[in-house]
Amino acid sequence: MDCEQMLQLIHHYMDGGLSQWRHRAVTRHIDACPPCAHEHHTNVQVRRVVAMKCTEEAPNELRMRIFVALGTCQQEPGPLDISTKSDFRQ
Repeated sequence: MDCEQMLQLIHHYMDGGLSQWRHRAVTRHIDACPPCAHEHHTNVQVRRVVAMKCTEEAPNELRMRIFVALGTCQQEPGPLDISTKSDFRQ
């Protein structure tokens, strides 16, 4: 696994969305690559800050607009639809 592949998978890795094999490969890469370890640490820190500081609930109208938008996104595959890329299959 190279750095570019690791960066493409980092959020899936942090969310627990990788196969066991792919998760181990990312972990090994992070352990062996200081720049990627730093990137991972930065992502962990950002998530912690967001979790601690962003506790305000969105208004219902906004939540409904987001729900509708997400429904539309799921029906129309786009550049973030990774389900068709063989590299990401578990």
